[in-house]
Amino acid sequence: MDRAWKQVSPAMNEDPTTPIEGLGPTVQAGRGSAAASVPASGAAASWGGFTLLARVGHGGFGEVYRAWDAHLQREVALKLLLPGAVSGEAEYEAMLREARALASVRHPNIVPVHGIDRHDGRVGFWTDFVRGKTLSVLVGEQGTFGAREAALIGLDVARALSAVHRAGLLHRDIKAENVMREEGGRILLMDFGLSALEQRQTNIAGTPNYMAPELFQGGKGTVATDMYAMGVLLYFLVAGDYPVHLGGLTTGEALEAIPKRKPLMDLRPDLPESLLRTVSTAMEMDPARRFQSAGQLASALAESLGTHAPMEISVASEPRQGRNTGAKWIFAGLLSLVVMLGASLIWYGVRGRSPGDAKRVDGGVTGVMSDEFQKGQKLLMRSYREADLTEAVKTFESIIAKDQNNALAEARLGAAYFAQHGYSHDPKLLDMATAASEHAIRTNPDLAAPHITLARIAAMQGQTQLATQELQTAAEKEPRSAEVHGARGELYEAQGKNKEALDEYNQAMLLDPEDWRWPMSMGVAEFRQGNKADSMAQFERAIKLAPDNAVAYYDLSIVHRQSGDLEQARKDLEQSLKLDPTSRKYAAMGSLFLFEGKYDQAAQMEQKAIGLNPKSYEAYGNLGSAYEWSGANREKALDAYRKAIELQEAERAQRPHDPTLLAALSDDYAAVGDAEKSKTLARQALALDPDDPAVNYKAGEAFETLGMRSEAIPLIAKALANGYNTYEFDHNPALASLRGDPMFASKLNELKQKKK
Repeated sequence: MDRAWKQVSPAMNEDPTTPIEGLGPTVQAGRGSAAASVPASGAAASWGGFTLLARVGHGGFGEVYRAWDAHLQREVALKLLLPGAVSGEAEYEAMLREARALASVRHPNIVPVHGIDRHDGRVGFWTDFVRGKTLSVLVGEQGTFGAREAALIGLDVARALSAVHRAGLLHRDIKAENVMREEGGRILLMDFGLSALEQRQTNIAGTPNYMAPELFQGGKGTVATDMYAMGVLLYFLVAGDYPVHLGGLTTGEALEAIPKRKPLMDLRPDLPESLLRTVSTAMEMDPARRFQSAGQLASALAESLGTHAPMEISVASEPRQGRNTGAKWIFAGLLSLVVMLGASLIWYGVRGRSPGDAKRVDGGVTGVMSDEFQKGQKLLMRSYREADLTEAVKTFESIIAKDQNNALAEARLGAAYFAQHGYSHDPKLLDMATAASEHAIRTNPDLAAPHITLARIAAMQGQTQLATQELQTAAEKEPRSAEVHGARGELYEAQGKNKEALDEYNQAMLLDPEDWRWPMSMGVAEFRQGNKADSMAQFERAIKLAPDNAVAYYDLSIVHRQSGDLEQARKDLEQSLKLDPTSRKYAAMGSLFLFEGKYDQAAQMEQKAIGLNPKSYEAYGNLGSAYEWSGANREKALDAYRKAIELQEAERAQRPHDPTLLAALSDDYAAVGDAEKSKTLARQALALDPDDPAVNYKAGEAFETLGMRSEAIPLIAKALANGYNTYEFDHNPALASLRGDPMFASKLNELKQKKK
């Protein structure tokens, strides 16, 4: 193990041996400062069948280690209670019963317990080792959360808590330190076991700042006390502080202080009234007036978002497979990945010619746009050139620096940040886009454009109901907006409603026939339905409207490649590079060389792409394929795949429900031999969109790499039968064996016959 690990808890960042409250996080975040590489309590370097790799936390009852399970060949988080912490057989049996009950709870937002045992005079139990950061750390590093994100986090925690309560358990210690945001974006509720032990031994259930009043009066933990702690957690996420500080106080002092807690509205008057009401209800002094279940809390949070509470999902664990030795394939950087939702990465509410959007510009001059603003508009309309998009951002930032209440400039800045995210995949840009859009709405509630940007962000993150709500708001403010129709088309595409999407794009084109964005959207939608000729015609129309549109040439090259015309694809791509040389286009050129078996040239193109954008996971994936397929650089290939995974995981934090991204990530994990993660992601992607040819192909490719041909065959055959590019399949050396399998040929023929 040659990795260094950054501690989760702020108290542990500088000194891995610093005590933390309770037992703290079970997991770690990222790569950075080193954790303690040997046990710090004088314990042996092993416990039972586990090798102790590093101590990552400790408190009054025990220690947490990153450990290696030699039997199952995987890392785990191992919690070892201090010698004497469990007094006698009866207490151990009680812990065993609780561990068994918790192990029976299967939920995507809960870190599962895998086992509990006794060795060397110490009791220990182990869970998944998950990399991420606690909410406490995130608030310390990034500041408070916005209302929307806090509510979404609260929904995930409430769903997890509902599953726990249904199993007849309580958490007893809900707090920001016990909720983790995994590197992939998943919210995880942790640390159930020791809070029960602590209550039995100290008669205290929880952390003082999160404890309900009745607990200070000697009452026992209940669903209502968990609800109270949830209210404090939400308060902390949006305020960065606690309603009242109770640590170190006597029982009497605490009971006297609690009624004097600070109202959340005094700290965050900008929060929606519905969220303020939800937090207040959760923290009622009288337990009977609080939410009576986690489901009620989830419903209230969903209502504050304008949605319904999400459905529960149950997941099953999978046994880990052996190390993969096969190759993988990423033809990334082309249209299927450029166009997350709609017309590439370029139209995010940027026209703004509506009367409603011209009410306040530069110091409040109604209906008049300053020269500087018009410059920014023109640059933003040329956002198919990355350099022009960068200048647009600078222009709008300059306007806002002079007038911080310029709502329209804020709206356009939000749109520009979102467009930039399409180039760089930097998750911070989504946060910046959201912040700018929300500021625009607060400054001028009549604007439609910022709601459109928020809708696109929500749709990209799989929040369909929230996106629908934002678009409805935008449509009410601007009923004949081509922007709204275009964004609604994107949302329909994300839902697999292709006919409805085309109708919306066509309506946008009728309302604004001179705008190149709408034929671009039409071209993408037609391509996704396998209508290559119609797709080409739309991209060519976009080029006529904007002859220097590098993205239109870029997407046109994809259609020609998919049609098998590599020569024309190369010409289109060369023209796109001539107009606007970007990382993604070099990555695409590299993938063309991969098709032709020119691996050295492919690697050179991908390295150019990475030089322009070090966060390009497409380029790293292609680079891995170039090294691997050359047959001489397996270690370099693995390094490239791992880097691609790291970057894609950062993207997954922003788009946790994007099936295309999940399927591609599954393929990368298969390439580095992580069968468990690969299979989980592939099946999640297939569950989200079982009919998308790209998802089927990538998931099937991952299964083939893992040696699971019986699962790979129907998926890849289905993808090809539904229009996935056969040229890519025919020229992928990693699939040579599958291509020659009679069972595959039979399955593909069967599906093609059904299509007739």
